[in-house]
Amino acid sequence: MPVRLDSRKSLFIAASVLALLSSPINGEAAEWTAEPAIAVSREYHNNIGLSVHPQDSVFGTIVTPSFDLGLNTPVWHLGGTASVSQRRYSGASDLDQDDTALSISSLYSTERNTWQLNASRLRTSLLSSGQIGSDTGAVQAQNQSETNSVSPSWTWMYSETTQLQIQYLWSEVSYGNSQNVSLLDYRYQSATATLSNWLSERNQVFVTGGYSKFHVPFTGFESDTGNVQVGATRHFSEITSGTLQAGLRNTASITRGGNLIYDKHFLTVVNGRIVDVLSSSGAVTQDSRSQNTSSVFSGDLEKKFDNTNVRMAISRALNPSGSGGQAEEDSINLVVRRNLTDLTTVYFNSYYDKTRIVEGNIANNDRTYYSFQPGATWQLSREWSADLNYMYAHIKRDYEIESAHSNSVIVTLNYRPLKMSISR
Repeated sequence: MPVRLDSRKSLFIAASVLALLSSPINGEAAEWTAEPAIAVSREYHNNIGLSVHPQDSVFGTIVTPSFDLGLNTPVWHLGGTASVSQRRYSGASDLDQDDTALSISSLYSTERNTWQLNASRLRTSLLSSGQIGSDTGAVQAQNQSETNSVSPSWTWMYSETTQLQIQYLWSEVSYGNSQNVSLLDYRYQSATATLSNWLSERNQVFVTGGYSKFHVPFTGFESDTGNVQVGATRHFSEITSGTLQAGLRNTASITRGGNLIYDKHFLTVVNGRIVDVLSSSGAVTQDSRSQNTSSVFSGDLEKKFDNTNVRMAISRALNPSGSGGQAEEDSINLVVRRNLTDLTTVYFNSYYDKTRIVEGNIANNDRTYYSFQPGATWQLSREWSADLNYMYAHIKRDYEIESAHSNSVIVTLNYRPLKMSISR
């Protein structure tokens, strides 16, 4: 069965304590802020699992209270956010989940140096969260992921135009406690260093070097990746700007002998609940090592008009995934937002993603996904707002003959009172 990551709670608590200690308290005036909020959504999905198998339409109600707390001085900041989402679906109790999110952030600045420490603990429903990630479309039945992460960083201003930033990320991701679930727990670490320089007011160049380590305890699979990218940012005008970076990565991986190789997959019912199942195609008889090299790149172009904002982003990246290895993803995202009035905004979001599992113990999990999402937001008053959006999603998994698609409608009412602030 997948390995539960026993150290995640203690490490998150340790990171929280470090974040508290990393913000020195001195005699400067401090401002306390508090901001509660609540969102209530009503959802309709005609194929929430994006499955090629027949699915019943479902209606869901999601209630999400949240609370932000902050403490600020001129040189340091400490903040935290907590939220809980209760998801209930009529006629589909197997989709019911309670999600939680807790994050903290700490920042301390001097004339030339900035230190930051962020930590988070997330418990998320994979099917119904609406988030796009490396596991999107990998499962067709409800499951829950738990993510714990810690990320310190240091930024040094060498001069007014040149800076160095070093960042480290540690994360653990775990999934449902059944070995039949076709996503596997993993650990991921990465370190990056970026040196940037402003050549002029409109032009910046930078170079980034990175190293990451990926490990799947259940199968003993692990890989190491190094990458180098160079890039530039240009402000073409006051309304148009863009960033482009590109480079190469090299990944060395090892599959331990005696561990099973899995093929994707089929749906079945376990204890009255639909789950994704992995089938084994045999075991690796001895350690198997491999290397692969590929290009990596990312870019975005943004243009702002009087009432309209248009942004397009493209990328190719090797991302950690629950699919027993890492996923190479090519993605394109287009977002258009237009303010019809001071209180009404309409938007259109389109997303394309091609996922290839380039390593690991699970084969035949490549897929192509795209979605279109028009919507509108109304600011009803200073505290109240409403959002309405429709989404069409389409997926083609390589191991399936047919493709799947879904239609969703979500109506959300938000209440966010004025931020409370106390200075002392």
